[in-house]
Amino acid sequence: MAQNNDIAKPVRRYTRVDFAALRAFLNGVQLDLLVDRYYSEDDMLDRGWESARDVHSWLEVMSQDMADRALKTYPTIAGILADSRRSGRWSKPVIDFLTVNAEKDLSRPFPTDSISVWFKPRLADALKGVGLASLADLKRYIESAGLGWWRPIPRVGAGKARVIEHWLTQNSQFIGALTLEASLPAVTNQVTVGMDTGLPVPLERIGGITPTLNGSQGRNRNTSFCLISARNDLEAIQAYLYRFRGREKTLRSYRKELERFLLWCVLERRVAMSSVLTDECEAYKNFIADIPADWCGKNPQIPRLSQRWRPFAGQLQPESQRYAIQAIRTFFEWLVDVRYLLGNPWKTVADPSTIHREMPMQIEKALPQQLWEELANQGGLLDRVCDGEIFNAIRRPKTSSLPAQFRLARAAILLIGFTGIRREEAARATRNKLKPVPGRNLWQLTVVGKRNKERTVFFPPRVIDALKAHWLDRGHDFSDPHQELALIAPIVIAPTRSACAKHEVEGDDILSGRGFAPDSLGRLVKSSLLRLADDHEAPISPEERHLLRSVAPHALRHTFATVSTAKQMPPDVLQQLLGHASLTTTSIYVHAQRQRSLDEVAKLYKG
Repeated sequence: MAQNNDIAKPVRRYTRVDFAALRAFLNGVQLDLLVDRYYSEDDMLDRGWESARDVHSWLEVMSQDMADRALKTYPTIAGILADSRRSGRWSKPVIDFLTVNAEKDLSRPFPTDSISVWFKPRLADALKGVGLASLADLKRYIESAGLGWWRPIPRVGAGKARVIEHWLTQNSQFIGALTLEASLPAVTNQVTVGMDTGLPVPLERIGGITPTLNGSQGRNRNTSFCLISARNDLEAIQAYLYRFRGREKTLRSYRKELERFLLWCVLERRVAMSSVLTDECEAYKNFIADIPADWCGKNPQIPRLSQRWRPFAGQLQPESQRYAIQAIRTFFEWLVDVRYLLGNPWKTVADPSTIHREMPMQIEKALPQQLWEELANQGGLLDRVCDGEIFNAIRRPKTSSLPAQFRLARAAILLIGFTGIRREEAARATRNKLKPVPGRNLWQLTVVGKRNKERTVFFPPRVIDALKAHWLDRGHDFSDPHQELALIAPIVIAPTRSACAKHEVEGDDILSGRGFAPDSLGRLVKSSLLRLADDHEAPISPEERHLLRSVAPHALRHTFATVSTAKQMPPDVLQQLLGHASLTTTSIYVHAQRQRSLDEVAKLYKG
């Protein structure tokens, strides 16, 4: 028989949170309050704790460990410790004696430690919300984003950020030295881009371009009457982007591509944008296929006004390269149409080659019909989580609002999944656009989609029941059909000025009922389904857990479309419900035919 050479006794590791909890425990703080204050759900799950009783056992053993440690060094205090344990009364000097020195020795952090081990639950949740799982993740994030690293993180202000930085610095011997560099000042610090400019800067920081490179004398400029007042290339870009005012998503997409190309022309190629010929266009196509490291940022969360900002977040996928070339070509076509340029040098440049995908919209991300029904049907997974029947997902003693948060997520998931509306449309949907369909067991909702086109979608009372439960949590009256309140709105807000200004009503405990930003609604859906997928008590297979971990709101839109197609909904009806401009786009969902083809081929070779 092989010998077991692992003879070392496992050593309990106590964290700063444990020592703070032990102090409260020895001071007689009620156990439920102690758990609520010091231990998050993630922390309890990581340690295998199922209830407050497990925390009580942990702290009992910890107090004995501290007493044994103290007795080894100071055996004369045995009587004092025995009296304290017998009476259950621990004086402050005794508690300090037990914990202060031990805390210094035993509460050493490691880079791989979870955020929730070292920071209070509310702060840990905020940091995890932006993808920071470990102390190493947090350190890397701060170093790459600079002094303003905390701005995108809810519930973290400048003061708390400095405290976190101080804590990391204090523990640098265990997790490495924190290196912080100053961030660039704000947008008022504009620069003239040209030959001597060191680093690329975003459009809003470009005050001008060196005269020889600004395009005012570009070799492709049209000298006859121009239909825009732009004097140079920067102003031409600004004129083009102005066309997309009010369409923020489209505006950001075009700004990103034109900004990159302008900076490449001036800083890399040393040529005015209005002087580029087909040779330069081909060179740019090669450039975005292999982007130099100094043009790529280390962190996509870096603010645009930071000195660490770069035009690219990393290497582009072939599809992204193709989109970039098409966006720039379209821009140049417009420049020719308005007679700013004589010709379009991109006209003869081929798009980067990409794989012609069988399903270009990645509708394979749609949930299988069976999993969707298990999730969304009456009494399904979402209902059981909201009712707190069986899942650890709901057992979070520190947050009394969590059941309401799940009811909020359920309402959002069902609204998108039963209608196929986009994330942006769901975020902007309001109560006054919702009404029952006469003579049918259906409701209808009018939304404004792409190209500012209105359309009406229909859904069953199942969704209304979820919305009513969500509105009850909000304290709003769902029965009033004339309200312009958002169908889906936060019930808990971050204590930031912008959030308070948007969602709080002065002198009222009830929030304003204004909706989510689309990105925030997306994060809500993803985080809720991720929590469900990670719940070991949820009765779903490993494959289904994997699918739920990758679900985004758009996957729910795909789910609606694929389920509808499988149930023989006519393509033209589905096109109208999804808001597609072309029936060709909708026909992609006839992917359901692929399954039927597989079934028929299987019959062919059966036996």
